Amino acid sequence: MLSTLDKIGFPHRREITAMVLAVLPLFLNISSYTTFNGQMTSYTDFIDVVLGIGLAIVTFNNLVFITEGEAKYKVIRIVLTVVLFALAAFHILGGLGMLIHLPYPLGYGV
Repeated sequence: MLSTLDKIGFPHRREITAMVLAVLPLFLNISSYTTFNGQMTSYTDFIDVVLGIGLAIVTFNNLVFITEGEAKYKVIRIVLTVVLFALAAFHILGGLGMLIHLPYPLGYGV
């Protein structure tokens, strides 16, 4: 349940927090990787995993703004929620090393 003040305006401070969590892993890096014969065999980025999970939780909690917020911001909030969930999945999968064999723009290239 949102208060009257929370229902007004876009973006809300919790949505700003989610956007910061989405961008922060691009600047922070605590990674561990293993190479064998010049090939990267395993990769883990702990910051990506932790912040990706945090982003998914905050974005899930922000779903209330879609239903209870101002109607004129409903579409942008739906788009923002989908993008933030996709980024959370990307950060989690990338942090766990599941994207290392994708081509360069998405993965780490081999």
